[in-house]
Amino acid sequence: DPTNEEECEYLENIFDSLAASLLSDSNVDAFLERQGIELMIRCITERVHAGLGSIKILFFCVSGTSESYKRAAETFVDAGGLKILFPIFMGRKSTMPKPAKSSDAGNIELLRKYAALENGRKGKQQEEKKSSKRMKRVLAGNKEWFQSIEANSIQIIYGLTRYLDEQSPHDAQSRLLSKFVEKDFEKCDRLIELCLKYDIKMRQAEYDYYKSDEAEEAEENGVDVDLAALNAKLRGGGDIFHRLGAIVAFAAMGSKRSHEHIIEHLRTQNSGIGVIKAAIQEFASIIDDVKQQSQFSKYLSII
Repeated sequence: DPTNEEECEYLENIFDSLAASLLSDSNVDAFLERQGIELMIRCITERVHAGLGSIKILFFCVSGTSESYKRAAETFVDAGGLKILFPIFMGRKSTMPKPAKSSDAGNIELLRKYAALENGRKGKQQEEKKSSKRMKRVLAGNKEWFQSIEANSIQIIYGLTRYLDEQSPHDAQSRLLSKFVEKDFEKCDRLIELCLKYDIKMRQAEYDYYKSDEAEEAEENGVDVDLAALNAKLRGGGDIFHRLGAIVAFAAMGSKRSHEHIIEHLRTQNSGIGVIKAAIQEFASIIDDVKQQSQFSKYLSII
């Protein structure tokens, strides 16, 4: 693990550079040839600072539009990636990469101090907690760390649903679908939980934008306010909401039992399949990829 802030920044910059390089098909092919996916999985299982960068790399590996990214998705499943991905997706922190102690996100001393203040174990004023800029930075860094892990795990699963098909080797598609059925459909329940969570987040982001001074200034300057609001909505959680909707539809389309469970679980949450359809329809309206749009049409016809 990095031993100071400079090493943390250096390591994170390396991962960002590697991720950017995977926007090229030829680099993805070279990455697969050199067993890059297997290395990223190993970094994640070691639960060190490099793990977050590794999850980001895997997201980039399954996010393009060519056959190279399809092979990456299939390689990920063959390398045993599902068994390390889904516990992280389920929110089990014991399976997640941990930030280095030398980073803001992993500053255990300040995080414990904050927890003590929150629980009232320290007899000092609450002002101490509020006034500490350092503590605020640590709390924000720790929150961002785990939010990034959650978002990237969702993006990877979406990439797998996009690329794995009946022709994929090693029964990759069937192995992915089985994950949503096992353990009494716990992954389907988690999908619904996150879908409803991000639905609320994106709607709030859109509402906040319309009420902001930024929207008023944009209107005065002739900017398309609705388009700007959509951008705020996507940044505020809509991008993840769309992908969660597509994953739910994939699980429902691949298994009648999952489909029935999803509908029933949505009902228990005072919701319905309409929220999933809305996610897919809006997603389809803002992308240009014909293959994805065709996949979404199949989802909508079945769910």
